[in-house]
Amino acid sequence: MKKYDELSEKEKRNFEEFLILTFEVSDDELAAIDKQKPMTMELFSSCLAKCTERGLYKLFESLLDEYPDLTDKYVKAIDDDIKDVILPERTPEEEEESWNRLCDRIKNEYGDDVISE
Repeated sequence: MKKYDELSEKEKRNFEEFLILTFEVSDDELAAIDKQKPMTMELFSSCLAKCTERGLYKLFESLLDEYPDLTDKYVKAIDDDIKDVILPERTPEEEEESWNRLCDRIKNEYGDDVISE
């Protein structure tokens, strides 16, 4: 058996995701993810929150794809929560600076070849 430091980055990420699912997701959430019990809106929201908090983006996307009806309800709830939020106006320079920061973060996380400018 390989030691942790001998694993590839992909193997490390898979192992970390396994640990998160094993120790930080409730039995009900895991059963719903594994389709052993029905996925309710409450479980769906809870699972998505944990995915976001822990960086489980593949599972997050998978849940959104597998449950389009719950996804629609989830999005509507977010829309309802933020409908009265007024965002401040930004200058074109601020928009460009924000875009560049986002691109830099993506490149740092996933490599320079992910974004073509």
